[in-house]
Amino acid sequence: MRRLPGRLRRRLAAEVRPRVQASRGKVVDALAGAQRRTGADAVALTFDDGPHPGTTDRVLDLLGDAGVRATFFCVGRNAVAHPGLLRRIRAEGHAIGSHSWSHPDPQRAPLRALAEDYRRGHLAVAEALGEPVRLFRPPRGWLDPVRAVQLRRLGLRPTLWSLDPQDWHPDAEASAVEEAVAGSRPGDVVLLHDWIEQPWHPRALTRGATLSALPAVLERLTAVGTRFTTLG
Repeated sequence: MRRLPGRLRRRLAAEVRPRVQASRGKVVDALAGAQRRTGADAVALTFDDGPHPGTTDRVLDLLGDAGVRATFFCVGRNAVAHPGLLRRIRAEGHAIGSHSWSHPDPQRAPLRALAEDYRRGHLAVAEALGEPVRLFRPPRGWLDPVRAVQLRRLGLRPTLWSLDPQDWHPDAEASAVEEAVAGSRPGDVVLLHDWIEQPWHPRALTRGATLSALPAVLERLTAVGTRFTTLG
């Protein structure tokens, strides 16, 4: 059998690979029972990696000024370290989920250690909050078939996202974050961060781009009649 010319093989691979990856992603999402959309005619703003003093409280102030409720996916060790801030999130009407105990890299961590980190984090957030927690988001949103089955066994249904403005990047700019989030549409789940675990560079910890963009984002989305919702 004659092989296709190299240029044609590369072209076919470039066209087919994204479709295969998209199809595989849908299968893994279904296996894990993952949620990427709100299921409502509204946008869900979500914040990962906190709570942390100096950043989470400023996010809460901005959301409160705009009268918007969001969903916070909290790292267990941060919830234990700052329980008052965690309870403030809940008291102001926001939803809370767990985001592991220590934010391990799910592509590298051994499966047994990963399961224990997820379990410990989920329990820690619930205990610090003083009430059960249903929502869960895996670090980096990483799923594959093996980890999808693992989450099923742990009783954790992953909540992911449909829009990532990449505010986690140390070189993120407020204008880029603003434009990305302002372009959200009803049904979108938006990934943002009130803190950064294991940052690429310490400057990511300031959360400057997110904090600078958020007031304009809330104003622009509210001006066009966007409804906001929490998850869960």
